Amino acid sequence: MKKILLAALLAGTLSSCESFIDLKPIDFPTEETFYTDVKGLEGAIIGAYDEFQSSDQYGAKFMTLMEVRGDNVKNDNSGASGGITYQIEVFTETPANSNLSGAWLSLYTSIYRCNLILQNAENVEMSADQRTKIVGQAAFMRALSYFNLVRLWGKVPLITHTQTVEEARNNKRAEISDIYSQIIDDLTTAKGLPAAWPDAERGRVTSYAAQALLAKVYLYMGNYQSVITELTPVVTAIKAGKQLALVPMPQTFPNDLKTSKDIIFAVQYLKGGVGESVHQNNRYRNNDNGNIISLEPSEFESNADNRKALVAPTGSGQRPGKFNAPATNNETSADFPVLRCAEVMLMYAEALNETSAAPTQEAFDALNAVRENAGLQGKTVEELPTKDAFRKAVYKERRLELALECDRWFDIVRTKQFSDVFPGVASYRQLYPVPQTEIENMNDKTGWQNEGYTLE
Repeated sequence: MKKILLAALLAGTLSSCESFIDLKPIDFPTEETFYTDVKGLEGAIIGAYDEFQSSDQYGAKFMTLMEVRGDNVKNDNSGASGGITYQIEVFTETPANSNLSGAWLSLYTSIYRCNLILQNAENVEMSADQRTKIVGQAAFMRALSYFNLVRLWGKVPLITHTQTVEEARNNKRAEISDIYSQIIDDLTTAKGLPAAWPDAERGRVTSYAAQALLAKVYLYMGNYQSVITELTPVVTAIKAGKQLALVPMPQTFPNDLKTSKDIIFAVQYLKGGVGESVHQNNRYRNNDNGNIISLEPSEFESNADNRKALVAPTGSGQRPGKFNAPATNNETSADFPVLRCAEVMLMYAEALNETSAAPTQEAFDALNAVRENAGLQGKTVEELPTKDAFRKAVYKERRLELALECDRWFDIVRTKQFSDVFPGVASYRQLYPVPQTEIENMNDKTGWQNEGYTLE
């Protein structure tokens, strides 16, 4: 989406010392002039979407922090960029790693932009429908940003309004439960968004996206009944097949991400030299063993699985089929999926199983819908007779279905597979170290670093 230059973008974030400088270019709108009407707020909404495109988020660094860290992708280039990505691969990163500081700063930039919208929307005269749409979109984006922060670092500052420099220097890390409570509040607000937008505005957050993300939050909290409650209307819509639907993966990836009914929400990109593309290297291109697909083909049951070829190992200079959209001058416009219908069905299957003594037919139906969409036979109660067997089947299906979509690392941690997947790695590595630059900005540095980490 078109970039919007906002005033004092970093005043409320916790970045390096320079980020506290009051940057207000005289030839661009400022906080005092930009948020006084609906047009200004609409522009700010585009600016908030825009930050998700950043190379510090879905444009690059999330691939490192959320996939290279896991077991589907690996980095064997210890010399590139001073080894900062290789450190993530081999669990040797320190608080000085710039992958961490870049992602942290960008996520708080997103939150700052959303906070500006939300607090200024209260003072702008507009219709109820306009308010619902503006506030709902900003609330969703703030919730997604905090969801990524809390999964990456655990306790983080909970900032819901713009801050002065001194306020920012006195921030504390909030309890995880308080962060999740804010995320739930924001997504509950976002559920008031439209179920669909006009074609010209396709890609904006919908009520289905808010419900799906809220269900995912509840999944991480272990509140399975709430997962079912939130997903029931989404599953109904998927089965109806009008706006949402399960779509065989090769029909969505890599070229139809912008139009596929399987996509509930994605970060959008454009080509054309307008600063809205993503570099093809940042879609798992194998450059000097920097992005090696380590998901073994043998993990798939057979060649009939239509997902297998899309995540096959790549040679030098190649990208996996899943993200191998055409590139011009290294630019690609491939969107990055955040929520898909296939994941909704798997979350639904998992939650149904967790709330029953044994796998139910409804849970099998949800799991098998994804398998059949992949060209496989459905599982039977004879194959998965117990709750634990069904649970493991869902975990396996998530690994294959969501490969390379920035979920694998979080799934390893969430499902308590860390010690099995990475034996010998210290358990504190399930959270990243808080960037040292952020700690240095604080007046009181007590309790700011996660257990186990020191600056070396």
